[in-house]
Amino acid sequence: MKVLAINGSARGAKGNTQILLETVGKGLKEKKIDFEIITLADKKLNPCKGCGSCAGKRKCVQDDDINAIFQKMLEADGIILGSPVYFGNVSSRMQMLIERTGYIARSNDNPFKGKVGAPVAVARRAGTTFVYAALNYFFGIAEMPICTSSYWNMAIGRLPGDVLKDDEGMKIMETLGKNLADMLLKLRK
Repeated sequence: MKVLAINGSARGAKGNTQILLETVGKGLKEKKIDFEIITLADKKLNPCKGCGSCAGKRKCVQDDDINAIFQKMLEADGIILGSPVYFGNVSSRMQMLIERTGYIARSNDNPFKGKVGAPVAVARRAGTTFVYAALNYFFGIAEMPICTSSYWNMAIGRLPGDVLKDDEGMKIMETLGKNLADMLLKLRK
């Protein structure tokens, strides 16, 4: 089995979102589940044009990195979407990913149906519940079961590394990794 985590932070592999995703990944790796993180900060992404050209093709006509990411999402058994809070919402890169891959999937018999989804949100102070909900809306419309933890899948941190000081947030991510592994193993029996 494989889980794909997508990091929507502009800080990429050096930020708090990456730390949280890596923490979730430890619980998956302990159960021998392949784990990969894609960082959107270094990807070429364009907004969705709503042209409908993806219908029946499982790919977008735009020449950027979305088609490769979409393919990796298709190959995964579980998908984690991680985003910091930017002005009360997901990052713009995460929003582009949601719109583009969501549109492609919905125009092609919803191939994400049955994959397990897990949201991860991080903020300096507030907005995590809105981002948590926004990420879950993607999973909900894709008919994906959503994995939870001991609390909402969120942590507090502003500067890179600050989430490591959020003991409860880090524990939530550890539990999420274990819960996601258990859920995948139960669903795939």
